Amino acid sequence: MNPRGGTAARALLLTLVAVATAAPVRAQQDVTAPPLDVAQVQSVERPGRIELSLLGGLFGGGDLGDSKALMLTNQVPTGGTTSLFTTSARMDAAPLIEGRVGWRLGRNLWAEGGASYARPDFVVDLAGDVEDAPDATAISMLTQVTVDGSLQYRWARPGRRFAPFVMGGAGYLRQLDDTRATAETGWLAQGGGGVIVRVSTRPGFLQRLAIRGDARAVWLREAIVLNEQRGATFTVSAGMTLHLGGGEP
Repeated sequence: MNPRGGTAARALLLTLVAVATAAPVRAQQDVTAPPLDVAQVQSVERPGRIELSLLGGLFGGGDLGDSKALMLTNQVPTGGTTSLFTTSARMDAAPLIEGRVGWRLGRNLWAEGGASYARPDFVVDLAGDVEDAPDATAISMLTQVTVDGSLQYRWARPGRRFAPFVMGGAGYLRQLDDTRATAETGWLAQGGGGVIVRVSTRPGFLQRLAIRGDARAVWLREAIVLNEQRGATFTVSAGMTLHLGGGEP
């Protein structure tokens, strides 16, 4: 037998054994790697997360309408009315504190409930007195409480720190003056948007913290009002959000 031929055969045999041994190891790596990636994706996109937000900001106040105090006259042949004075009411802007709880319904859709507290001034201007009395202004501080529910659509992607959103909803309105002589119940509608910015993208507690900013148009109806011809007011707020459950904000 040719020694060179025997050496070549042995080299070929050793190469085949090495390839056959390495193939199962490579196949095992290929099989075990995907489940880890799938688990990571599921941890990011798993639904059912809850978030808690504490916000502080400004309630914009607004016009509550005008009214006239009328008196019947003894005109002949028919009676009439004359204006004794006019009133114009408004609520001034005031600090606002708000808490909100959110539930994720889908990847981008959230349901959210909130409650707010503010102490705006209730201002009534008296003018045009029939007996030429000087104009006057009466001021009383209100306690204003709202409870609302809303839907929120959020543009959020795994790995991104910024998540803009739009929202809209309606709720309950309660207003009470300092003397407890006036207590009125009404309702509100609101719509607006904002942004949520994660503090960190690294796994850990800081990844669950985010900074949130909101701006909303708010329509107050009924409650303390001289007439219903009033436009929208606004709220602007900012604060911190804590995300509970798996996945990213």
